[in-house]
Amino acid sequence: MNTVIIEKFKHYFSPINFNGQSILKEIYSDHIVFKDPIHEIHGVENLKSYFQKLNENLIEGTFHFTDESLVDNKAYLSWEMNLKLKKPKKNVKASGISVLIIEDKIINQRDYFDAGELFYENMPILGGIIRSIKKKL
Repeated sequence: MNTVIIEKFKHYFSPINFNGQSILKEIYSDHIVFKDPIHEIHGVENLKSYFQKLNENLIEGTFHFTDESLVDNKAYLSWEMNLKLKKPKKNVKASGISVLIIEDKIINQRDYFDAGELFYENMPILGGIIRSIKKKL
């Protein structure tokens, strides 16, 4: 297992440094496949563009890695994310896990988190509706 790659990965996201994208080529394979509950991205250049778009709405953010497990060529990293957004102007928190498949570099990243907690509950009208439904459940 390439623990150097994992440490570089954690360092990049804590605090989030979407402007320091030169390190992405050190961490990710050119053919990275990145998936989360909302996106599927292929290739390091497309991933760079995605991170740049995220940065445009970010005042600051950090991932706090709470646990990790390494099995063969997979790393399981549990995290808590805190974001300070420009629009809507608020702080957003979410918990999740990243599963990384590593050869020389990360070839696959799959992030698992509650998309409602992170995105939908923070939308002006929709967020109130979702929070209301969750309380009733």
